[in-house]
Amino acid sequence: MIEVSVVGGGSWATALVKILTENKIPTNWYLRRNEQVKHIKEKGSNPSYLPQVRLNPLFIFPSDNLLEVIERGQIVIFAVPSAAIQAVCNELDSSLFTNKMVLSAMKGTVGANNEVPSSFISRILNIPATQIATIAGPCHSEEIAASKLTYLSLSCTNQDTVDRLSVLFRRPYIKVCGNDDPMGVGYASIYKNVLGIASGMATGLGYGDNFMAVLVSNALFEMQNILASTPAEQREMLNSTYAGDLLVTGYSNNSRNRRFGELIAQGHSAEIAVNKLGMVAEGYHATQGLFGYANEKELNLPILTTVYRILFGKESIETGFKKLEEKLI
Repeated sequence: MIEVSVVGGGSWATALVKILTENKIPTNWYLRRNEQVKHIKEKGSNPSYLPQVRLNPLFIFPSDNLLEVIERGQIVIFAVPSAAIQAVCNELDSSLFTNKMVLSAMKGTVGANNEVPSSFISRILNIPATQIATIAGPCHSEEIAASKLTYLSLSCTNQDTVDRLSVLFRRPYIKVCGNDDPMGVGYASIYKNVLGIASGMATGLGYGDNFMAVLVSNALFEMQNILASTPAEQREMLNSTYAGDLLVTGYSNNSRNRRFGELIAQGHSAEIAVNKLGMVAEGYHATQGLFGYANEKELNLPILTTVYRILFGKESIETGFKKLEEKLI
């Protein structure tokens, strides 16, 4: 029987483990903190993230030994914050991944080259592009936890890899769509978190639905500009893989990036906002990396630029949004 290895102990990793174990797939799960491992073994739930989810103990094997977890699985899922993937990869040898399929469940740029996670992992661990895929939404882990109807997107240049991975995640409440655009899906997943922060900032500043509609409409144009800078044989930007993920992140109260933006608008520093969230807001680090990528490609992205200047350029949020008002169309 095929076994899966999951690296990461957050809410997204927990949601994916829920699906896998419901499908009775033996799941080796690496969690950095030993207290999480002990609690999952004893109680069948992750005490830190989505604690309401009861996991099938017959198919879950938690461990704080990274190498052991990687070795056991024929399929490896990386679901750590993108800011941590370099450190994780530094502990691994490419020989561990011979004949394995890899799935990136991360949403941020990596390294000085501002790569999407799947490209970074492929390059560092010498994994062929045909054996590594990206999983994205539109979805929130909280709704997967509640078994609400969810659409997942799997993207790889190899259709056979997409087909084989899709089987792992299909459930009565999970529908899986596939495409061959991992680069586009990767950058779309990064940008939508930036829009989530902008949306939260706007809400916190007291802007209403009218402004929010304009903000999100302009964000669709910005995403289109980003995707146009990446190669693809065929891409439909209004597909739910791209636009749908952007919309749910911009509007949903489940979006941690949106909540992060609201906390910034309330006057909190980024550090305090992260502490109040109690979890990683991928859009915070993604803003910096994506801004660097946009500069390299000479892209005009007013929303991204505004969020970057507020978070990293010391511009006041009020000044930033007043300037943004004049740039939106």
